[in-house]
Amino acid sequence: MRAAVLHKPFDMRLEEVPVPRFGPEEVLVRVRAVGVCGSDVDYYATGRCGNFTVREPLILGHESSGEIARVGSRVEGLRVGDRVAIEPGFPCRRCRFCREGRYNLCPDVRFYGTPPVDGAFAEYAAAPADSVFKLPENMTFEEGAMVEPLSVGIQASKRGSIGPGKSAVVFGAGPIGLVTLQAARASGATEVYAVDLADYRLRYAEKFGATGVINAREGDPLERIGELTGGRGVDVAFDAAGSVETAQQAVRAVGRGGVAVIISMLPSPEFPIRMTDLVEKEMDLRGVFRYANTYPTAIGLVSRGVVDVRSLVTHRFPLDQVQRAFDVAEKRLEDALKVVVTP
Repeated sequence: MRAAVLHKPFDMRLEEVPVPRFGPEEVLVRVRAVGVCGSDVDYYATGRCGNFTVREPLILGHESSGEIARVGSRVEGLRVGDRVAIEPGFPCRRCRFCREGRYNLCPDVRFYGTPPVDGAFAEYAAAPADSVFKLPENMTFEEGAMVEPLSVGIQASKRGSIGPGKSAVVFGAGPIGLVTLQAARASGATEVYAVDLADYRLRYAEKFGATGVINAREGDPLERIGELTGGRGVDVAFDAAGSVETAQQAVRAVGRGGVAVIISMLPSPEFPIRMTDLVEKEMDLRGVFRYANTYPTAIGLVSRGVVDVRSLVTHRFPLDQVQRAFDVAEKRLEDALKVVVTP
């Protein structure tokens, strides 16, 4: 099969590689859509993301969907031709975290496109049968691929304890920020503000239901949040921008008894915060690492029209133009938001 193989930063090659093997409880999926994630871009541009480093040629890609091409001998309930979204993390199923249902924290998880595990920028991908989820007829393959980033937004909303009547702000109106905004609204938040540096992204935030938008180039976003909330701050602040500055702002934007949720991997392993914010406000600081038990919810939200992921896709490329796809995503050319590759 053909696959896009990353050899070193900015060196991605379309190569012929073996079709993945699959076991009796697994399926082989003909990949139809793969989203370019921010972590993919980090690997492409720097060779690393967080604590993970590319040390040998690697196929990236974890936001994926397709149709089943082969089924293992012990697979039930799935058949060739089924349209599916692939949940790309395969945990050990034995450790404490797996048994508690927090399998995203499994220390032995194998995750598509995370060194040393090959991902889905390829014509085929193999996965355990219970890690693929059938797509309703009214969902496209692109929407199926977008179930993965939406799952991050749902996990972030759960970590933020979002519920009816809560207020929130999302720092960063990229794809993850925008699905987090929509997930927060779907969870009952009545006020959700969005902060970004790009007007075109803030227009998307308005389209997806933001109560108000703030361009951080035009003034201090914390002052503006204070004005919008009558000086109270928000109940939940999400950092989806992935910078030290926005993570600090998320902590400061939270009101008394609130929660700051850090979604993105920061460029620095450490960032300073004011302990007076943490203690005097009795606030919580929480992280998000991927997701767990979110795919059925995400598929339901998209299928019922509660969340719009289709509008996030701004650029589409075939597999033989994958390097161009990454360049558009990495440089944010042509007001790119979500770039999708269609093997």
